[in-house]
Amino acid sequence: MDEFNEQARSKSGAPVIAVDGLSGAGKDTVASFVSERFGVRHISASDAFYEIAEERDLSETELSAQAGKEVDLEIDRRTLQKALSGPCVIDSRIAAHVLGTYADFRIRVEADLEERARRLGERDGIGSPVPHVRTRDREDSRRYQEYYGIDTSDLSVYHLVLDNTDVGVKPQNRIIESWWRTR
Repeated sequence: MDEFNEQARSKSGAPVIAVDGLSGAGKDTVASFVSERFGVRHISASDAFYEIAEERDLSETELSAQAGKEVDLEIDRRTLQKALSGPCVIDSRIAAHVLGTYADFRIRVEADLEERARRLGERDGIGSPVPHVRTRDREDSRRYQEYYGIDTSDLSVYHLVLDNTDVGVKPQNRIIESWWRTR
């Protein structure tokens, strides 16, 4: 992260937008909308994960099973390096915390546990998703605190906190557009 912070000091005036939140909150949906609507590249930490899996000739499941601090830090390093190349929206679980003031706009996407579990269960075919998601949230928060000293419950770093538990995609997009116009 020191390497990133050093490079960040010379950032151009191009907008960088961070979108983060817990698994299943809708980060990718929001970041994809922001990318399309406002004409910036979409960078996802998931892409770095897939790259690493491919480089190691592992399936995503195999990499997940053996991933530790080294893989987490490499995903973050690659994602942040891409942010240095110009205007973009970055989605990851901790983008706003890691990018800090380098990100011109920081959006937190939230949904309650049951809704996130429902989404992940449908997307990933997880049986009994609530316990799985609860464990994942707890482990992610522990790792981010250990690796970076990040308190994922600290919402003070965000310009916009969007709870989409009961909000469809179109109304969510209207909220983002409205917020964007008033910023």
